[in-house]
Amino acid sequence: MALSMVPGPIIGILSRFFIDDLGLTRTEMGAVATGHAFVIMAASLPLGYLADRISGRWMLVLMLSFVFLGLMTMSFSWSLWSLFVFAGLAGLPSGGGNSATNNIIVENVPPGARGWITGIKQAGVQMGVFLAGALLPAMAQALGWRRALALWSLMALVGIGFTLAIVPARPVRRPGKEALEAGGPVPRAVWWVSVYGVTMGIGMGAFFAFLPLYAQERVGVSVGLAGMVVAVSGVSGVGARMVWGRIAERAGDPIKPLIGVGLLGIGAVALVWAGSYSALLMWFGSGLMGIGPGAWMSVGMFAAISMAGPNRTGTGTAMVMLGFGLGLTIGPVIFGWAVDTTGSYDIPLAAVLLNFAASVLLMLAWRSRKARLAV
Repeated sequence: MALSMVPGPIIGILSRFFIDDLGLTRTEMGAVATGHAFVIMAASLPLGYLADRISGRWMLVLMLSFVFLGLMTMSFSWSLWSLFVFAGLAGLPSGGGNSATNNIIVENVPPGARGWITGIKQAGVQMGVFLAGALLPAMAQALGWRRALALWSLMALVGIGFTLAIVPARPVRRPGKEALEAGGPVPRAVWWVSVYGVTMGIGMGAFFAFLPLYAQERVGVSVGLAGMVVAVSGVSGVGARMVWGRIAERAGDPIKPLIGVGLLGIGAVALVWAGSYSALLMWFGSGLMGIGPGAWMSVGMFAAISMAGPNRTGTGTAMVMLGFGLGLTIGPVIFGWAVDTTGSYDIPLAAVLLNFAASVLLMLAWRSRKARLAV
């Protein structure tokens, strides 16, 4: 998971190098991030269907292969359009990585232990963000961004080796009531989580695509420190994702945890926005983003596993990723356009804050509807 989801943050982390070397504008960088997210969105359902038809083991090998190809080809980019295409290729593992890993959990982990395991595997995403933010800027400055990306891509080959060595070749189907479930349409509850994912994608897509530039241009930190701001968000979310997975399983209903995530998103954006007055607040805001929205997928993925059933895990996961990918598609390009148009980060940041407020209202609406239907 650290490898499958890291290409998106890498686009933001290396944005200064892309802008300087390839002559891109902020709007064009937003378009690259949007193109990457569009592939995540468009590929989610097809890859989800595929994941329900092959083992999680081989699905994961396929996704790690796309990580290698995506990052390696990005290192050869020579123009906006080449970067756009190669970043899109790197979006495929983000579209199918969750379906692969969720199926591995359903195939090998008994009910009652899945929330904690889901949180652990989702923590990989934040670990990847932390390592990329901490190491890539320094590697890019020392070796050049092309060599840094090429070296990073090689870790996917290591991941393939570990997958083949560790993940059972024959899934261990655990007995339980859920084994009696048949296939069919994805439950309506999964759609609510998918729509919530749109708001998370908008906020996180804009946040991670432009946080390094905001830190440099508005707060005045160096390129290296700007990458560390993203790393803080990553490391703060590692433990949070494990905890959120456990909370989601104990709650039995994702509504309350997702309300909490949205409220933390509001606070995180407010602190980053205030970072122009005190850099320390920006660092706290980045950490809070990792604890809240940055960790929301632990709740979202457990909801997909528990609500969709074992025969629809890949499809249910894909529905949640479809919403998240749609938000990731919308957020960065609009944020970049707004910064270029207004010459300020204030209006774009206000919009992201309102977006997270909308996520809270959406969950309150779902809770109200469930209460009315229960009467």
